[in-house]
Amino acid sequence: MKRVIVWIVLLAALVAAGIYFLPDAGVAMIEIAGWRVETTAVGLLVMALVAVIVLQVLWRLLAGVLHLPARLSRRSAKQRRRAADDKLLRAWAERQRGQSEVAQRYALAGVENGSLPPMHFQVAIDALLDGLDPSRKGAPGHHRESIRDEVGDLYETVDRRFPKFAEFLRLHIVQRLIALGEIEWAGSMLEPLIETHPRDEAILLIRAQLLEMAGDVEQLAALLPTLRRIKDKRLTGDELLRIERRVLLGRIDAAARSRDADLLSRLWAEANRSVVDSDAVTVAYAQALVRVGAANAAARVLEKRLARTLEAATLQAWAEVPHGDPAEARRRLMKVVPDDWAEPAEAADVGRPRERAAFAYAMARLALAESDPGNAQMWIGRLGPLDQDLRYLAVAARVHARLRDSSEAAVLYERALARAGLEGQVIPPEPAVADDR
Repeated sequence: MKRVIVWIVLLAALVAAGIYFLPDAGVAMIEIAGWRVETTAVGLLVMALVAVIVLQVLWRLLAGVLHLPARLSRRSAKQRRRAADDKLLRAWAERQRGQSEVAQRYALAGVENGSLPPMHFQVAIDALLDGLDPSRKGAPGHHRESIRDEVGDLYETVDRRFPKFAEFLRLHIVQRLIALGEIEWAGSMLEPLIETHPRDEAILLIRAQLLEMAGDVEQLAALLPTLRRIKDKRLTGDELLRIERRVLLGRIDAAARSRDADLLSRLWAEANRSVVDSDAVTVAYAQALVRVGAANAAARVLEKRLARTLEAATLQAWAEVPHGDPAEARRRLMKVVPDDWAEPAEAADVGRPRERAAFAYAMARLALAESDPGNAQMWIGRLGPLDQDLRYLAVAARVHARLRDSSEAAVLYERALARAGLEGQVIPPEPAVADDR
């Protein structure tokens, strides 16, 4: 239509120009099939232009008729694409409402006609993985395996039809599985990416996360040199130190389970000082020493830590070490705590309440080990609110049991069980004479 208007305007301009510049133009005569037409030169020009316009209109009409089936087909395809895109949006909305099965059906229903076919598969896979969410109700075992098989089939389809999108989808599935706690499945899904992109820093960080979650400290240790070379801002110095401590803690636990005291000592001696400079690592090492039968060495390790940094967790761990000579242990402990901490019970406690409570806990356990429940009761009074720690409830219950105060002991035991989430469990009877070391 625009072209016709342009031609009409052009024709009008040419006629006006011809009349103005050629007022006395010659005569033109045309004879066709017995028909004779006489006109001026300007008229001939007008007739030629009109003929061109008519031919142009006829050609447009003919072309429109010839291309009508293709235009109808494109229009139908556009409508199908719009309907498929609407189904994808509906699938996403159903996922948000928790209707996983409905979302999966909507996502796959429009996959052949959608604007973004790979996204249909991604939403369908996400809907399937929603069935593994612990907060949802679902049948375990067979249900989980069927989900894994369906996800695998959908991924193979994407890998075959959209290979460039497949790696992104694989990484997305790995992240979803990590969030769902499916560590073994996530590891198997990540392996092909590790093989094809061995130096990709993001993939290496995900692998480190999976190894840590799986407790595979040996492979995590083998990965540490590579992690130290990574320049990704997410892997800070503190995060790398945390991973190194996780490796050391895992190796310490493995050595303790195998009761290999030599390996345990070697791990501690060879570890980086910045790695072992932590109360959690020191306590774990001391507890491992106790497990291999080196209680005296465990006490010395904790006392060395306490001499540098007086921490509640370290004091509690020291209190739970079996001390062969409680009196000697008390003497060593008094060397690493402030002098005023050993004042009588009526003395006011000023500052550091958590550490003071941990010290009182240690003294109470030592008094019980010496079969002195009266002295232990005095230290129990300095623990503060008993509900702040399960171990304080437990030692208070034992003290009252030794004092034959069964009603109070039963109340404290019940509170301890409730704090541990073991309500309804049978409370074991307290022996008349017991070694609480």
